[in-house]
Amino acid sequence: MSATLHHHNLAHLFDEVLSVHETQLALRCATGEHTFGELGVWIDSLAALLLSKGLRRGDVIAIGHDKHPLSYALMLAAIRLGVAYVNIDVASPVPRTRRILEVCGPSLLFFDDANYTAEMDELAQVQGCELLLLEAALLPEPSASDRARQRERSRLVDGSTIAYIMFTSGSTGVPKGVAVTHQNVLHLIAWGQERFGITERDNFANLSPMYFDNSVFDFYVGLFCGASLSPIHRSLLTKPYELVSYVSSQACTIWFSVPSALMYLMAVKAIAPGALSDLRTIVFGGEGYPKVELKKLYDRFLGQASLVNVYGPTECTCICSGHTLGADDFQQLEGLPTLGRLNPNFDHRILDEDDCDALEGELCLLGPNVAAGYFNDLERTAAAFHTISDANRFMKRMYRTGDLVKEADGMLHFIGRKDNQIKHMGYRIELEEIENALIRLPDVDQAAVVYQRSQSAYGKLVAYVASTGNVDDRALLQAVARLVPDYMVPSKLIVMPKLPTNPNGKVDRQQLRALQNL
Repeated sequence: MSATLHHHNLAHLFDEVLSVHETQLALRCATGEHTFGELGVWIDSLAALLLSKGLRRGDVIAIGHDKHPLSYALMLAAIRLGVAYVNIDVASPVPRTRRILEVCGPSLLFFDDANYTAEMDELAQVQGCELLLLEAALLPEPSASDRARQRERSRLVDGSTIAYIMFTSGSTGVPKGVAVTHQNVLHLIAWGQERFGITERDNFANLSPMYFDNSVFDFYVGLFCGASLSPIHRSLLTKPYELVSYVSSQACTIWFSVPSALMYLMAVKAIAPGALSDLRTIVFGGEGYPKVELKKLYDRFLGQASLVNVYGPTECTCICSGHTLGADDFQQLEGLPTLGRLNPNFDHRILDEDDCDALEGELCLLGPNVAAGYFNDLERTAAAFHTISDANRFMKRMYRTGDLVKEADGMLHFIGRKDNQIKHMGYRIELEEIENALIRLPDVDQAAVVYQRSQSAYGKLVAYVASTGNVDDRALLQAVARLVPDYMVPSKLIVMPKLPTNPNGKVDRQQLRALQNL
């Protein structure tokens, strides 16, 4: 492990980064480039601002983060003082964001895009907190006394202090705020630096929105290892050719996104030969990447960039395992790539339906990357986070992921989700098994299956597939019937040019379910 673990909080680690990399680039934005030295000046000013507003260790601020440079500095200023931050989506419906703010109770609401002033003002009024637009005019000139107070506050921040609150995507309909500590993130940084060999020469393509868990890898493993970030604005994510061109022009070396984004770029042939020539590592996670599709990406970057399949719930600090793909992984193209082995400093259990240890069942994670719980939500924290009293793991904290896996030769293989496991016609079915069969069919780029419950004796399986070719739904159903048992064949199949995605870039199953009711 890297030496980062000798720091007892994130602020002390980043102060060291600032001193070593002062003249090097930290943020490579479309509007201009900024060094670590400039970032440090902003952090001093914003920390002084937070102190002037009376914020103390344990308080919370919310940031309407649309990837303005000052928003990154504000995250670091909050960390320095032991103030927890929560990044919110400025474009998200106000009612949903209001629920998020009700849970975390921020003292201040910042935002970095004046186009969203009306929405942010409404949120601030409902929450009863002060609203501040992040701009140069807001920054005070910190005094020597301000800096001394900041150093003193920073010294008092211990490893169990909450660094940030990351809300889940809301696929369940009720957002949950995962409270992640300084210690949790220090372990992630140490692992990430060693696992990917991150140096100051690396530049991360910061594709994920900052309110989405995948951004944690970019921000912390990138900046805290002295590498730079190239923030990718949301407007580019719907323009595949412009996106690839921009990432290429930024000479990014590290790419981390959900598989859906990569599959779409490959399907529309946006990643042409010669594009993204500086990439040395492509990391993907957050959902399954069918091997039949992944093989296309692997062949495209063979000899240039390594492909790493990572796994990890928000509740365990972004990434818990990483598997580098090789030729052996494609000897057969069915299903998903292995999750590999868990990162060092993780323990795990696999529990069957009777909560007994087994080789196949629900994955439960243990170790110092397990988050503190769901912020201000003791009931749901108690349901998912457990303290083990057995002597062999006495008082270890465990998180139940809801992910179903099987273990073979020390490697973990994803089977499905507990909440995607259905009982249909008397059979227990993983919806992912049907999706994997569909993705094996020619001209199918993506697939998602949802279960439509009705008043009838049985529900219906409805499949959605994305295809850029001319495919017939009946022909696809006949083809998939040759790959799965009769009871797994969808009652209905709908072909779309592209499956809908949520703001995080994942396939939006909630939206697909809503389509059934139209």
